[in-house]
Order: sequence, then C-alpha cells, then structure tokens
Amino acid sequence: MIDLRSDICAAPTDAMWDAMREARLGWATYGEDESVNELERRGAELLGKEAAVLVPTCSLANLVALLALTKPGDRVAIDPSAHILVNEGDWLEHVAQLQIGEPATVICIENTHTRRGGTVLTAAQTAELAAHAPRSHLDGARLANAAVALGVPLAELAAPVDTVALSLNKGLCAPAGTILAGTAETIATARVHLKRLGGATMHKAGIFAAAGLLSLDLVDRLAEDHARAKELARLIGAAEPETNIVYADLGPGALDRLAAAGVLAIELEGRTRFVTHRLIRDDDVVAASRAIPSAAVSTAIDPAT
Repeated sequence: MIDLRSDICAAPTDAMWDAMREARLGWATYGEDESVNELERRGAELLGKEAAVLVPTCSLANLVALLALTKPGDRVAIDPSAHILVNEGDWLEHVAQLQIGEPATVICIENTHTRRGGTVLTAAQTAELAAHAPRSHLDGARLANAAVALGVPLAELAAPVDTVALSLNKGLCAPAGTILAGTAETIATARVHLKRLGGATMHKAGIFAAAGLLSLDLVDRLAEDHARAKELARLIGAAEPETNIVYADLGPGALDRLAAAGVLAIELEGRTRFVTHRLIRDDDVVAASRAIPSAAVSTAIDPAT
C-alpha cells in the first residue's frame, strides 16, 4: 500500500531507532534527563524563544499554551477551519473554558494550515494576524514545512507570536513529541498546566527525546516531500501545493476505490487528501498518480434523468 494519509505515517529513521536504544535515561520530571534537557534547549533555540518544554502531543501543547496565555472566560480568535477547533476534541470550551469571538485575549494561528492545503504564512502575515489580540499562539505542527517552503529559519516565522508548538512526529519522523516554546515565564506556567493534565510525567521520556534530537536535523529534507507533492498534483491535475498536502475532488466513496487500487488517503469536507512524507518515493508518486484518476467519479447530471 502507498500510504498517503498523513506524514505521521513516516516511521522513525534507523538512526533514531539506534539513538532510542542507546539513550541514557534520567528522571525528566526532575530535570535529570540529558536528552530531554538538550532537546528543550535546542528546540527553544531553533524557534527563537527563551525556553521550551517537551510535550507528548501537539494537541496537548496547544492546550497548555492557551491555558498559560488566558484565564477561564477569555475570548479566542481562531479560523473556523483550524485544526485546534475542528480536530482537537472541543478542549477550548470544555477544558480551557474559553469562548470564541471578539474582542479576543489571544489569537490562534496555524502554519501550515492543514485544511487549506498545507498553505504557508510569512512572518509578516503572522505578525499582522497576531496584532489582532494582546497575545498569540502559533499551532506550528508543520512549521518546519513552512520554513522550508519559504526558505527562512523557523525562528523568523515564530518571532511574531508569544508561544509556538512544533510537532516532531510528522514530517520530521520522530515517534512522538512536540516542542512548545515561548518566554521562560510562559513556559514555566505551561509546565504547571501540563502537570495538572497528566502530561508532565512522561517517564523514560529520554527515549523519545533522543529521536527528537535527530528529527531537528531533518528539516531540510522536507523539500523532497514538497517536490513529490507538487509532482503528484501535476500528474493528477490538482492545484499545486505550497508544501506536502495535495487535495483532489474525487467524489463520494473514493477512499474505498483508492484502497482497492493500493493507495491510502483521507477525506476531509468532501475532498480527498494526500500527504507526502519520507517513506514516499518517486515511484510511489507515479504509481499513485495512475490509480487516483480511476478512483474519481463524475458529478455530471445525466440530462435524461
């Protein structure tokens, strides 16, 4: 099967597996794990922030960031199609006790934007959005893709916001983990909320951190994923993507037909999504492009009916 459902399908590299086996473990909760400490230091540096904390998932990182930046009852400005709002379990209302609307205490920005086809925001565009509220958080799960697409450092894209979350287990291939970065004060508050939510006691976290450290060296290779996504889009006649996400209008029931042809994808809002990653090679793109057109159905209305 050619698995184009998501870049989370990109398994860790051989070097990551070796690093995880060889990791010297400490008690991360007490700051005693060398790999976790180094990953948080390098993550903060990469994102241009004072401090960072390793969080198990990007959804949890987004949650503790918002908890650190707000108080219950505050309002949040957010795109209606943002991943935080659509895919992360309604925690804005039910856990953080926040409301959506203006005037907002904090604005949530997504870069790249998953449901808009992996589109990117420049630093200037991010700054313009961030100016609409006193505080700002960047869901940068795929921020590395945006940085590669624009040819700029991640720190430049994260500079306009107070906090930023970077997933290590999408295109960067780590098995788990997200770096949440911001000011030292904000990250200290985020750690408190992380503990309250049960996410601060990720025992043997050094295993994941050892792989995460190597994931930071894979940023540049994301250009390969982008090139393959563009080629896939060209071959199937879809809109050219900015990063590694391709959408196509294949009609209802396309996923089953694709799977029967050996291609796995995801359907979002009536469109079929394909995401390239490290395990997708050039020949996979060609093979998928041959299977995808046959999975499409005509939406034309028969004039005789």
